[in-house]
Amino acid sequence: MSAPTQRPSVVYGRPVTTDGVRNLYSGTSVKPWTPPVPGIDNLGITSVDTFAVPGVGEYTVPFDGFVRVVRSQPTSEEWSKAEVYTNLIEMKMEGSCEELGHITVTLNPDCLSTGQIRTPFDPYAGEGPAAKACRMAVGAIFDMPKLGLRLANKEPIILTIDDVRQIPPAGSPGKGQIYRMLPLHDVERMDDSPVAYVTSLRFTMGGYLPWERFGSEYKEFGK
Repeated sequence: MSAPTQRPSVVYGRPVTTDGVRNLYSGTSVKPWTPPVPGIDNLGITSVDTFAVPGVGEYTVPFDGFVRVVRSQPTSEEWSKAEVYTNLIEMKMEGSCEELGHITVTLNPDCLSTGQIRTPFDPYAGEGPAAKACRMAVGAIFDMPKLGLRLANKEPIILTIDDVRQIPPAGSPGKGQIYRMLPLHDVERMDDSPVAYVTSLRFTMGGYLPWERFGSEYKEFGK
């Protein structure tokens, strides 16, 4: 698997280092309402995306794959005060439909995809632990070889998960905050008009995957 770019030209948020951070796989214990130490979460992910391609049509495609997310040191040991910053360092999702063919979604190496997990401001919150919210701004590449298209988003895809009671929020459903349509551009002509759109995106963050899914180079620290 290729390593992400070290100097992306587009940075959507705060960089998080991977130096000395342990990769976490199947068997990792997750405690609710507890800010965890830094880690690289190797997680499954599924999604259902809808694409609109002018002259072709609008089609809904199920995807399955994985993400690798590095987490920062929490800003506090108290759940209520803790904020955690994240970077999406690798992603691969695959799906298909008859009209669009096989589609592969990976990270755009020119973008640093970043996120944050924090407690939303709620003036009416009562006693007891409050759930957090997770958001991540993502730059992606959509390969559609059947149509001869390799597409990227210039506007970030905002992935959100509400009611987060553990970190990482494995098993939690989320959605892409897309207003009507998110433009996708030909990667070779990013300043030209869009050639396709994402009109809907809903995903579920899966649990930890075994390290064998990723290869031995990811088993040790900081890989």
